[in-house]
Amino acid sequence: MLDFFARIRLCEVAVKIVVEIDLNRIEQNILATKRLVGVPVMLMVKADAYGHGLIKVAKRAENVVDAFGVETLEEGLKLRRAGIKSEILVLALCENEIFRAYKQDLTIGLHNRAQFAKIVSLINSNHINPAKLKTHVKVDSGMHRLGFCLDELQIVLKKAKSLGIKVSGIYSHLRDETESQKGAFDKFVEVAKGYYPDIKAHLASSHSLFNPNLRYDGVRLGINAYKGAMSAYSQVIESRRLQAGERVSYGDFALQKTTNTAVVFGGYADSIARENPSSVWIRGKKCAVIGNVCMDCFVVDTGDLVAKVDEKVLLFDGDKASEVASERNTIEYCLMTSQKGRIKRVYLN
Repeated sequence: MLDFFARIRLCEVAVKIVVEIDLNRIEQNILATKRLVGVPVMLMVKADAYGHGLIKVAKRAENVVDAFGVETLEEGLKLRRAGIKSEILVLALCENEIFRAYKQDLTIGLHNRAQFAKIVSLINSNHINPAKLKTHVKVDSGMHRLGFCLDELQIVLKKAKSLGIKVSGIYSHLRDETESQKGAFDKFVEVAKGYYPDIKAHLASSHSLFNPNLRYDGVRLGINAYKGAMSAYSQVIESRRLQAGERVSYGDFALQKTTNTAVVFGGYADSIARENPSSVWIRGKKCAVIGNVCMDCFVVDTGDLVAKVDEKVLLFDGDKASEVASERNTIEYCLMTSQKGRIKRVYLN
């Protein structure tokens, strides 16, 4: 395997922040989930596959998952243009995007009456063949975000059935890992099966996969697919020994004691948190940020370690992601999806 600086040299331009994506780790996470749940797995690749790269991840995973889930029409179209043939569920389509989704054989996440009215209109005008339309219907089991209520579901499914629309799936979202919404979802599924006996239900996502009562006919695999697959590194661009009382960066931060410091490339333009900045690691030593994070760089206290210019700095990896997210007062989802700016992705395996 190439070392850090060899990977830097392979980049088209000189970059100082590298985000490594381990595609083999993602594949192994998926396979482990399939062994655990024993039902079909839909891999969620929305938001650029949680920051890991939509196309790269989808191409690696297509042979080991049963379907993909995305948030937007554009994400679905990108997958089709890249040659992905699997089912793709689009969770958040506007009514004016329905026809384009249909033409690209995308599965429509149907969650409101405006969408359904557009579908009915397109069928009545012979722009859509209802037998070829793919839909999963979303219901509101208690999160109160998107989805039909029970009365709306009955109206929609009755009309859909009369038009010859094949509704192949029903799904909802859990607000937590408990079974508090299961009873409500079961009522929706019971109603749906009255119209479509073979309809497939999916409710569980990453945090609820371990509860067999929530798996139904399939699961949506999100962040658990990406655990441990992303690492981010920067470089030291200056190393100094500063005296007690000297100020560091913008603002009025002053050192309480004499110490060694390192200036690290990357600032708030490169997804380095300005509020609640997290520690970094140099040669395995945890180093706290001192002073304000700037647009292009930040300073860390290296203590008795004298950092070298161009030395590798670990921003986070699979082992440190949770710790870094906690220091930033956020969650791993935000950490993964925020890797933007002057950053180069490098894919391993």
